Amino acid sequence: RALKLVKTAVVGETHPQHVALERGKWGSKKEFILSVAGAIIGLGNVWRFPYMCYKNGGGAFFIPYILFLVTCGIPIFVLETSLGQYTSQGGIMCWRKVCPLFEGEALASPAR
Repeated sequence: RALKLVKTAVVGETHPQHVALERGKWGSKKEFILSVAGAIIGLGNVWRFPYMCYKNGGGAFFIPYILFLVTCGIPIFVLETSLGQYTSQGGIMCWRKVCPLFEGEALASPAR
């Protein structure tokens, strides 16, 4: 919320009035996905991944990597994004709305 000073009929008097700011919106789903991926992955990881794949066994590393990406990484990403959309809060504060008992989970996550 933003405060806006509004002049009243009496000259010189101003009173604060709360004005709701309009929330920004993404232009498309593609724009949202690319922005989130850019924030999560980063350019350093994109450049370093082929080297790490080669250093750790090539295909023997790549196959389990894809398996864990599909079974763990993407579902957790969807969960965090949907909770953020549902509660209109970030990854730490959204757990307080869903279930106060789970509040410590977000604080203990390694991504924070």
